[in-house]
Amino acid sequence: MMYNYYNLNDVEFENLCKDIMERMLSIKLRRFAKGRDDGIDLTDNVLKPKIIVQVKHYIRSSFSNLRTSLKNELANIEEWKPEKYFICCGMGLTPTNIQEIYNMFSDYMESDENIITLIEIDDFLQNSENSDIVRKHYKLWLHASGILNQIQNQNIFIDCESLLSDIHEESKYFVQTEVYNQCLDCLNKHRIIMITGHPGVGKTITSKMLVLYYASQEYSVRYTTNGDISDIKKSLSIDKDNKEVIFLDDCLGQHYFNLKETQGNELTSLANFVKMHENKILILNSRLTILNEAKERDTAFNIFFENKKIDELTINMDTINLLEKALIFYNHLVSKNIPNEYRENIKTNKNYLKIVMHNNFTPRIIEYVTLTSNYLNVPADTFSKYILNNLSNPNDIWKNEYCQRIKEEDRAFLTTLYSLTDTTIDKTILKKCFNKRLSQMSNIDYTINNFESVLARLNQSIVKIVDNKDKMCIGVINPSVNDFLKQILSENELEKQEIQKSALNYMQLRRCYSLSEIPKVIDKMFTDNSILDINFETKDLKYYFMISYICENKLQNKLYQESIYNYFSETFGKKISTYSVISPLLEHNEILDILLHEPLLSFYKIENIFNVDIIKNMLKYFELRDLISVINIFDDYFTHGQFNEYYYVFEEALKSAIGNYISDFSVSEYCECKDINHLIDNNKIFDGIDYDINKDQIYNTISGWVDEEIYNNIQNYLDDINNDILKEYKIPDIDQDYSDEIDNIIYSYLEPDSGSWRDNSYDPNINYEKDIELIFER
Repeated sequence: MMYNYYNLNDVEFENLCKDIMERMLSIKLRRFAKGRDDGIDLTDNVLKPKIIVQVKHYIRSSFSNLRTSLKNELANIEEWKPEKYFICCGMGLTPTNIQEIYNMFSDYMESDENIITLIEIDDFLQNSENSDIVRKHYKLWLHASGILNQIQNQNIFIDCESLLSDIHEESKYFVQTEVYNQCLDCLNKHRIIMITGHPGVGKTITSKMLVLYYASQEYSVRYTTNGDISDIKKSLSIDKDNKEVIFLDDCLGQHYFNLKETQGNELTSLANFVKMHENKILILNSRLTILNEAKERDTAFNIFFENKKIDELTINMDTINLLEKALIFYNHLVSKNIPNEYRENIKTNKNYLKIVMHNNFTPRIIEYVTLTSNYLNVPADTFSKYILNNLSNPNDIWKNEYCQRIKEEDRAFLTTLYSLTDTTIDKTILKKCFNKRLSQMSNIDYTINNFESVLARLNQSIVKIVDNKDKMCIGVINPSVNDFLKQILSENELEKQEIQKSALNYMQLRRCYSLSEIPKVIDKMFTDNSILDINFETKDLKYYFMISYICENKLQNKLYQESIYNYFSETFGKKISTYSVISPLLEHNEILDILLHEPLLSFYKIENIFNVDIIKNMLKYFELRDLISVINIFDDYFTHGQFNEYYYVFEEALKSAIGNYISDFSVSEYCECKDINHLIDNNKIFDGIDYDINKDQIYNTISGWVDEEIYNNIQNYLDDINNDILKEYKIPDIDQDYSDEIDNIIYSYLEPDSGSWRDNSYDPNINYEKDIELIFER
């Protein structure tokens, strides 16, 4: 199948032809421009060229246009009189077309083979010997892999809707920078990287394109944003044939260190798991300031980085060279079809140099100034001035938009959106919260659907719509909008108060009150019963939060009777993500113990809740240790005869929990605490020439350790059971195959150190001014 060249702009096509011709001719070529025509010439020597290559993009053009352009080149070629002249053409040509061009330039061509058509370019690139050239040109191999056509394939992209919502568009702007190459090199050698940097420098787009690369290499993708990784590790496969790349975008949050207490451990545990499984890749990114705060607050997290368990690469705009910046800028201009009159202003007085050399240049600002809704408000002859002004005042890029160009209800929409999320929120949740806020505003026309009107105005200018599992979600177009809205709310107490008064969702409380204010707010909501009107991420989280508060405060209110019943019948025992909850909640077994004692036991008539079905449902979610705690609580509560009525229910739950404990036992986590290097050293065999490893003995030793550990742990748990009959429950034989996981662990310790992955020859300070001129002076 022919590569897709239609996705390459003219500069990208010319760079491709340069690489091809250097390979074909076995020489180094340089660029030089003869003027503002449609091509960039390549030559062996700028001053006295013996070889000249003319590149004609013309992928979507006609032969008549190509003929006219080449006739205009004839005078220049006759002036230079090269020994060899080549034409690389981005279109297929008929034999008649080729003959006509050859007749025009025959004095400088050995044969018509000096005319290289798109078909011949493709034939050259299809040769496996030239695959490195294809790999160098990101868009070419990306489309060739077909991965963009498979982004809805849930066997590859698992729970990745928000990741993929605009990946097609973003791939058009992407430039394969040296930073990207370094990240790829690091991952190929070490499989884990933390990409850091200040806002807007390209962390997320670099991460996404790395994900696409591994997806094209038949890796399944696991994705989460904003640091919620509670279920990621459990979803991973230990099957050697199941390759997976895990991407944690903004893994420490956007504005503050908002990791839950266990999350530092979860993150380091995930990284250790990846280290021990050669078919896993882990890509993390975070704002540099947030990462530094995380290291400062979490000692174990900091030690993890100091021990180099995760390679850290900081994207700094000082290490993105000027040519790469120019290509990023040019890609936005071309891909967004910026009108010619605007692009001409970019060329005037070489304004493009002022832009790419600006100290505040970032891809995010370039993305902002090239949005249609933004640049069309600016006269074409002031386009460069507009861009430079935004670069000089990067903190104000949304200020004019927010304060001058949008309506009052638009601003309320944005602050309501910010009060709910850093990422995206379900459209129905946002609509409900926005309408509540709107109902408190004066001079609003309620005869129209304000929500849909505002969304239509702001879509693709400040906000975006994401299809997440057939559920429409809304988020800001990029994180800089959140940065601006955070500043607005921190400086405008009255606006914050309006959101607080109209709050319908727990996240609004979490994000619009300080940590010291929230307890008082929650106390008031339980006192006036308004907590019943507050929505949570899930019903289970709401029940869990409410009953935990009721138990902690021994709250007695008949209005909460139904919530307690729902908690026991639907929620009790479930592992619920409490990521959005500020304060820690009681454990389920702690809640049960409190509710089975006075004063709450009698007040809420807890004894009327329990029956066989309810208790079965209550027990099925617990892991072994917590299940035993729950069984003991029931053993204390029930009389002997009552306990016997439910004995078989407890026995079945115990049997299931033990089976789950055995099957879920993490060999890799267990081996983190064992001296595997010492075990390997003790099982080295010298064969007279070199050392070999007795892998079978190592496997058997680890397997024995694991079986013993599992058996002892289960027995210790059973010893804690108060009920004499259940305490004697017989542990089943441990017949679990851990071979794949142990093989991975052995491999991880035997894997040789691949050394440094950084290319120290890279110099971002090379003078690229001439190359940049060749890009923009078209």
